[in-house]
Amino acid sequence: MAEELQKAGLFIDDIYRLRVQDPRIANETNELREECLEYANKLQEFKSLAEEFHKLLYNYGKDVEKEKLRAIATQNQLKTMAKQRLAEQQMYQSKIHEKNLELERLKSEYQYLQRIESEQQEVINCFLMNQ
Repeated sequence: MAEELQKAGLFIDDIYRLRVQDPRIANETNELREECLEYANKLQEFKSLAEEFHKLLYNYGKDVEKEKLRAIATQNQLKTMAKQRLAEQQMYQSKIHEKNLELERLKSEYQYLQRIESEQQEVINCFLMNQ
C-alpha cells in the first residue's frame, strides 16, 4: 500500500501521518532550514562584532590623530623656543660686544686722562720748583 501511495505522490512518515512530500526530504529541508537560521544568527553576530571593531578602530584613530596633532604642536613650540633662545643669545652677544667696545674706549680715555694728569703734575711740580 505504501508503494501505491508513493506512486500517487503521497508518503507516510514515521508516526504514520500522510504527507505530500517524502519524509526524508522534509527532514533534510528542516535540517537545512535550521542550519540556515543558525548561519544567519552567526552572520548577524559577526556583523555586530565587525561594527564594534570598526567603532573601536575609529575611536583609536581619532585618539591617534589627536595625539599626533598635540605632538606636532609641542614640536613647533619647542622649535619656537629654540629660535627665541638663539635670538636672545645673539642679542646678549651683541650687548657683550658693545660693552667690550665701550670698555676699550673708556680704557683709552682713562689712559689719555692719566697722561694728561701726569703732564699737568709735571707742570705743577716744575712751577713749584721754580718758585
